[in-house]
Amino acid sequence: MEWFEELDFESNPFVDSSKTVGHEDLIDEMFYHIVSGNILCIEGEDGSGKTQLLKEAIKRFGGKRKVIYVDCAKVHSTLNIEKLLINKSWLFNRLLNMKPTEMILLLDNVEFLSKKNCERIKYFYDQNYLKAIVFTSKDFSKVNFEKSLKHRIRKMIKIPPLTDSIAIQLIRGKVGQELLKDELILGIFDLSKKNTKTFLENTEKVCSRVKDRKDVSYGEIKSIITGEAE
Repeated sequence: MEWFEELDFESNPFVDSSKTVGHEDLIDEMFYHIVSGNILCIEGEDGSGKTQLLKEAIKRFGGKRKVIYVDCAKVHSTLNIEKLLINKSWLFNRLLNMKPTEMILLLDNVEFLSKKNCERIKYFYDQNYLKAIVFTSKDFSKVNFEKSLKHRIRKMIKIPPLTDSIAIQLIRGKVGQELLKDELILGIFDLSKKNTKTFLENTEKVCSRVKDRKDVSYGEIKSIITGEAE
């Protein structure tokens, strides 16, 4: 039996992406720019929640074959924006090599995007094949955007660091009020160097080991996370 089943969870709460805490304002702003047909850039450190924000957009707008999501870090050498658009068309349109219109393009890690694909994106956006675009990057100073594409960007958003109170709220939203005291959650947060992704991974690791025990110490969670004996 899995640890979360022992605690009466139907599934692992740490792989449940339905609860997004701490970025509600960013999500609302992202939705606004997508609906408005704008180009939006989201900048944040690795593990800060950029991909999770894009997943929220997929959940909101993903029906009717209208959303394209690509992690440029994984497919940068083979990525072809035009082929992606054609593949999103209905079968009859694909046979005629026709591209759909009003698509929403979500591109993660665009520092890996080629200059040629940047030019394609600008063209397809201007021709209304792409209704809205959301780019994410760790550092937008390293992307291959031409000035003409930069001029079309409506808004740049930087993801703020997770605060202590939001860190506690994030875990409480996943596992409730009973597991782990607040000070232990903050201990895990500090041991994770306040990186959101690492924080969630480490909290899951601790929960899977201590389950619902009430006598967990900081030394024990440090040992679980670092592998060092108390």
